[in-house]
Amino acid sequence: MKIQRKRKRSGGGRGFLAAAVLVLVLLLAGVLVVTLFRIRDVEVTGNSFYTEEEIRDRVITDRYTSNSLYLYLKYKYLNTEEIPFVDKIEVTLLGPGKVRIRVYEKSIVGYVAYMGSNFYFDQDGVVVECSSEMKEGVPCISGLKFSSLALYQKLAVEDDSIFDRILTITQLVKKYELSPDRIEFSDDLSPTLYFDQVRVALGNSGSLEEKIGRLYDLFPDLEGRSGIFHMENYTEDSKFISFEQDG
Repeated sequence: MKIQRKRKRSGGGRGFLAAAVLVLVLLLAGVLVVTLFRIRDVEVTGNSFYTEEEIRDRVITDRYTSNSLYLYLKYKYLNTEEIPFVDKIEVTLLGPGKVRIRVYEKSIVGYVAYMGSNFYFDQDGVVVECSSEMKEGVPCISGLKFSSLALYQKLAVEDDSIFDRILTITQLVKKYELSPDRIEFSDDLSPTLYFDQVRVALGNSGSLEEKIGRLYDLFPDLEGRSGIFHMENYTEDSKFISFEQDG
């Protein structure tokens, strides 16, 4: 009986020792993760609306996000808070203590000219910048009727679907390497592209992809001309186009 009691005490001692070793290993691993993965260096790319410091302050906000491993897992698998004018943020581990924060900003699709300033807005219609300068490759959008205009606020138009239409047109002209000076919308939201002295009326019949693709093919023939290029009724089936010379 005495021998059995000694064996029980010996077995219990070994179990306690194993548990203590396991706890110690976990503590050491935790300390290692905290110290080794503490962020010491941050690389920020893709930002223009915000400075590098502003991006760091918005992404690394507490002692948890100061850990590179936690920050990486958070932006890979968890829902993160929205940042104005930013579409997505991607975090890459460059080393235990170094991360790269890649900023994907919402694209500027156009601007409206008002009171001597250019108000640039993104794909959602939010004004992201006000400047007297003209950004290369960003068209002026005219014909929009809005009741208010303010920096960091959405253009107050009657029909928000106009922004989807603007985005579609600007993406297509970029795809076909066309750079209109201005995109004008009529009362029925029918768009006209302005290229120096040539206006291209696209109409509301749809087929924007086909129209702008065909415009790309014919564009060299319009150089030096002045007038309206009528593509309102153009489709892959009808292919009806006419040019109305000025004067």
